[in-house]
Amino acid sequence: MATIKEIKELYNQAKYREIIEAVDTEALRIDFKEDEEKRLQVAWSHHQLGEYDKSIPIMEVLSGRHSSDTEIGESARRGLAHGLLQWKRDIEAADKIMQEIPPSLNRDNVRMNIFIKAARKGLVIPVREVIATITNAIQTVPYISVNGHIINNGALVLHEARKQDGARPYLPILPGLIDIAIGIYEATGTAKNHLAAAEFRASQICEAAGWDGIAKLSAEESVKLWQELVDSQDGARYKQNLDGALTQLKKLQENKRQ
Repeated sequence: MATIKEIKELYNQAKYREIIEAVDTEALRIDFKEDEEKRLQVAWSHHQLGEYDKSIPIMEVLSGRHSSDTEIGESARRGLAHGLLQWKRDIEAADKIMQEIPPSLNRDNVRMNIFIKAARKGLVIPVREVIATITNAIQTVPYISVNGHIINNGALVLHEARKQDGARPYLPILPGLIDIAIGIYEATGTAKNHLAAAEFRASQICEAAGWDGIAKLSAEESVKLWQELVDSQDGARYKQNLDGALTQLKKLQENKRQ
C-alpha cells in the first residue's frame, strides 16, 4: 500500500490516475488519520481528472467529518466548492461553502474560479477585489503553486470580463500577469498540466491584446506540453486539451498567412 508521502509526490507530478490505482481499497475505510489523508488525495485526483461525480461524494464526507479550520476540512470544502462550480456551474452553492473557510491563498484561488464562471455568465465582476487578490498573490512570498494559480485565474477573470467598464483599464497588463504566473509555475515545479493550461490562456490573452507573435509561441508551447501529457499519462483525459491547443495554434497560423 502506498504511503501518504508517496501519494503526494505522485500528485505533484500530476499522476492522478496512478494515485487512484495506488490507494488500496482498505485505505478508504477512513479508520485512521492517514487513511483520511489518502481519501482526500484520491478525491482531488478525481477532481483533477474531471471526475466530479466521484470527487464530490468524498469531499462531502470529509467536510462533514472535519471542521473548516483543519487541514482536511478546509481542503475538502475547497474541493467540494470547486467541484460544484465546475460540474454544476452552481456559483451560489460554491460561494456559500467558501464562506466557511478561513482566509488563505487557497481560498482566494477558488474565489477566482467563482469569478471566472460569473464573468462567463455576464455577471458584473468585483474588479477591485480581483486586482487586490492578484496583488496579494504577487507580494506573498515564498511562492508556491497557488500563487501562480491566483494570478493565472485572476488574469482570466479580467479577460472574460473584458467588455465590462471596470475591467478595461487592466487589459494591457494581462499578458504580463500570465507571464508572471508561468514563471511561478516553472520556479515551483508545478504539475505540467497547469503549465500547459497557462500557456493556452496566455495565447488567448495575447491574441486579444493584438500580440499575435507571442500568442503563437504560447500556443506552440501549450501544444508541446499537452502532447507530452497525452503520450506519458492519461491520454484520454488530456486529448481534449491538446485538441483545443492545436485549434488555437492553427487559427493563429492562418491569421498570419492572411
